[in-house]
Amino acid sequence: MTFLYLFLYFLQGPILFSLGVWIYFHGLLLSTLTIITIMLDFYFNHNHTFHNLTNTSIRLFLWILFLIVLGYQEVYQTEVTFEIVFYFLSHISLLYADIFNFLYQWQLWQWFAFAIGFYFLFCHNHKRLKIILIVGLLFVVGLRYDSESKKNLIQTNENIFNPHTKIQNYLESIPGRPNLVLVLLEGVGRKHLLKTNSKYINFSVLQNSHFWIPMPHTSKSIFTWLTGEPQLTTTRITVNDSALHLNLPKQLQNSYGYQTFMIYTQSIYFEGMDLFFPKIFQSVWDKSYLEQRYGKLYPSFSWGMDDKVVLPALKQIVGSEKNPLFVLIGLSQTHSPYFVSKEDSRGQWNSPILRYQTSLDEEICVFDAIISFWKENSSRETVLILSADHGESFGEEGAHAHNYSLYNQETDVPFLLYFIKSGKVYVPNVGSSVDFKTTILKLLETHEGKTNIISENHFFQPNYQPNLFLKTWNSEIQKSWIFKVKKYIYHSDRDHLLQMDWSEKQRVIVTDPKLKRNIIEQMYSGMR
Repeated sequence: MTFLYLFLYFLQGPILFSLGVWIYFHGLLLSTLTIITIMLDFYFNHNHTFHNLTNTSIRLFLWILFLIVLGYQEVYQTEVTFEIVFYFLSHISLLYADIFNFLYQWQLWQWFAFAIGFYFLFCHNHKRLKIILIVGLLFVVGLRYDSESKKNLIQTNENIFNPHTKIQNYLESIPGRPNLVLVLLEGVGRKHLLKTNSKYINFSVLQNSHFWIPMPHTSKSIFTWLTGEPQLTTTRITVNDSALHLNLPKQLQNSYGYQTFMIYTQSIYFEGMDLFFPKIFQSVWDKSYLEQRYGKLYPSFSWGMDDKVVLPALKQIVGSEKNPLFVLIGLSQTHSPYFVSKEDSRGQWNSPILRYQTSLDEEICVFDAIISFWKENSSRETVLILSADHGESFGEEGAHAHNYSLYNQETDVPFLLYFIKSGKVYVPNVGSSVDFKTTILKLLETHEGKTNIISENHFFQPNYQPNLFLKTWNSEIQKSWIFKVKKYIYHSDRDHLLQMDWSEKQRVIVTDPKLKRNIIEQMYSGMR
């Protein structure tokens, strides 16, 4: 087993092809774990104080733990650090449900390595083990083949852009103090929303737009939507005076008389959200409140609830209001492991991407129901703003889930304004959540006659050009800069700087040392 541990440590999967990548991924935690695991395995292999079954069970546990750490680095393409381990242990009640998706993404070589270790540990019964290993490997091969075929099938099912659809890219003002309803989907990139259909909105209008979030992580992203602060150097929300007093809900309340509500089907008692959101909204109803009030009617899962629960919650705040409303509706169903409410629904127990698509289809039904609710229950014009906290990866660029990739599948989210009574849809050509607060306030101010000043941070104006810095959460694996018509992604592990267009086509590696150094320095400077 010692040789097997060392072999996997030094030659971990495809990482072996670059010395720089190898050094990055073989950090303090993995090196420490390897040494301790080898020592303990050697000890229990040669110590006969304990029962043989006890020794073997401990060695099997060490082997599985070692492979899980290697597997995490392989699947999520980032170094496992002590901070990530502590984060996992602190939130194990939420993260345990993602184990199926994690194991599903293992490559064949990872399962083969597990089988070899298993064989060495139990090699005293050769014949039976050979049968088990052969059957197990055939099962894994079939699982992977089925996964790829279904993934290819579903990724081709995409709305075709309708050239006759009226797309309005510029907006001068939002008149009449309408209700503002911000619906944030969970983990839905623009590319995935294009594969769905709504009763009210043709999502093909999003085909040629781009709208980025600076960090693909829920709590950080929602904080940015409401404050305009990306806080890229921290893993948790950092509450400061500016965030507390100059956030969007407070400014809408103080300057325009809005009543502010947050309906969130996930828990706010996570990563410091409970220390911030109740201070900036007049009312916050999260998963704990919704479960207590509606738990018998709407089921829950590890990360959230059946999102149809937002409809009875909306009934509590809409109808007799005298002032305009600002309502943030944060959804949860499309968070891994991708909740599906109907037991017999297609794809519930198939591959992650099929379950995700099934969950997203249900989510669009909820979205349509939200629009119907406002149509029927509010006499005031309502502007529904649809977007997402981040996207989701399903193997693109080697990434899975979210947090550790800055490519468009995780950072380019849908964004549109839908005026419910008039039916008008506005989609900016390009924008970012960092400039969302400024843009909404400018649209309201212009109607009030308070300012006619052109703002470079107003993404519904024709002169808008993005200048956005992005970073992976809790990891230094990637950094990015979107400036004017170019997007740069820096891979820290391999020391590669890529230049591309907004659609991430036309990719080239920046090889000029001076230009590369200047761009990377600009990234670090912009993230402080």
